[in-house]
Amino acid sequence: MSKVAIICDSTGCIPAEEIEKYGLNISYISLVFGQDVYREFIDMTPEQFIEKCASYPGLPTTTQPTPGATMELYESLLEQGYDDVIHITISSHLSGSYQTSVSCAEMVNPEKIHIFDSRTVTYTQGMFGVYAAKMAQDGANVQEILTYLEMIRENNQFYAAIYDLTNLRKGGRLSNVEAALGNLLQIKPICQIQPDGSFQAIEKIRTFKKSLKRLVEIGAEANLTEDYQLVVMHIANEESAKLVQAELREVYPNHEINIYNISLVVAAHGGPGAVAIGWVKHK
Repeated sequence: MSKVAIICDSTGCIPAEEIEKYGLNISYISLVFGQDVYREFIDMTPEQFIEKCASYPGLPTTTQPTPGATMELYESLLEQGYDDVIHITISSHLSGSYQTSVSCAEMVNPEKIHIFDSRTVTYTQGMFGVYAAKMAQDGANVQEILTYLEMIRENNQFYAAIYDLTNLRKGGRLSNVEAALGNLLQIKPICQIQPDGSFQAIEKIRTFKKSLKRLVEIGAEANLTEDYQLVVMHIANEESAKLVQAELREVYPNHEINIYNISLVVAAHGGPGAVAIGWVKHK
């Protein structure tokens, strides 16, 4: 029976109990505020992130593990007897993790280490890791898992309602004038992960309450079958996430619809208070 190890970037926001249950390995991406480096959810909580963003003049950057640490992880898994390693990364449009991992794989063992760009973020990305790990536990070989990952990469969506425009302005996605006017008029963009993995604003909604309603409408319009897992995500805004969850459960009474954190790396782009929905086809 084939033995395949699964690595997922920490941006997948996979809860600790799922990491342990499915034997996942996590590659931690960090946030950089000036000279200070924080591993998301290890060295910095969502609440600490919001506090830090409020006092920091620029936009935090991100950094993936050093090539040395990444190669060490790959080598360790191969030494443990795994036939292959699959590393599922955050969208290559949002981090350099994919390119760094590809370079490290080439230096360690390119035939046994497979780098997969999820082209998505947060628990939408995390579902890739969980499903792959389940398949590995059931004895699937590396090609079966990679084929499955390619299928779900073509069948997933991520939408976020932005609460605070500050980070969009700092990141250059909005001009100073657009951000100032947007805050004055309470404009709350809806952003979407595009097929290529980029993060783009697609709608502008007046008030955050209406943007949450629009998220629910987008979810309902998708007409999701039970072949899809639907989740709600947030960054330090559980109250709003629960409202979206309750309304989506009315639309999809046969879906579980759990709530997860939004990656702090993603929050660095979208800002604190954001609420998102995402779905992945898993059958």
